[in-house]
Amino acid sequence: MNRRLHILHLEDEPDFAELVRSLFAEDHLDAEVKCVGDRASFKQLLEAETFDTIISDYHLPSFTGLEALAMAKKQCPHTPFILVSGTIGEQAAIESLTAGAADYVLKQNPERLPSAVRRAFKEAMQRAKLREAETELARREKYFRTLTENSLDILCIINREGNLVYTSASIEHVLGYKPEELRGENAFARVHAEDLSRAREAFQLALDDPERTVKVQLRYKSRGGEWRRLELVGKTGWTTRRSTASPPIAAT
Repeated sequence: MNRRLHILHLEDEPDFAELVRSLFAEDHLDAEVKCVGDRASFKQLLEAETFDTIISDYHLPSFTGLEALAMAKKQCPHTPFILVSGTIGEQAAIESLTAGAADYVLKQNPERLPSAVRRAFKEAMQRAKLREAETELARREKYFRTLTENSLDILCIINREGNLVYTSASIEHVLGYKPEELRGENAFARVHAEDLSRAREAFQLALDDPERTVKVQLRYKSRGGEWRRLELVGKTGWTTRRSTASPPIAAT
């Protein structure tokens, strides 16, 4: 651990609470432990502060560890929760893990608590990094969609078989097609016959040399049947069709 952990301990037995603190100290687990023994105090601290880990007794007077777990999951769903019990049957253990507990420890083996806290915190940090990565990916995808949908250029993604996997919305402005009309179609199906071999050669060059950017000019049939001159700029991993803004050439 590279920082002090902030731990909330729900325990109504002062002797056991002190034992937990001493076990953390013996294990060199740097932790600030706040101990409460009833529902009201637990709820108050849960709402007022942020904790790295929560430890809770399974049986308390007029309050259970599973109820505490439900409260914690509602208030701080990503904070690891460890249940501690003097006796816990197999069914109760399954219920606690199913309800979202990170682990459970028997009071007969309290020395396992420091390692359980370390493991639960480490796994929580890994999940947090994964959530951050997923959030960043979603943000980039949103940015990518906004960029491509408002661009005058046409962005296409073509698989190795030459089929269109994605086409940006700008294709409708340039060629008249809606993106979904071309999805799955071979990218060369509407290329002018005289430009077809040159287009296929450029595509193969991009596949053979991932570091190479290829460019080729060709005529592509619009939805209205006209031939429009396009400049292709392509590379393995991405491919674009860029309109040269030339007037349409009548189909022959």
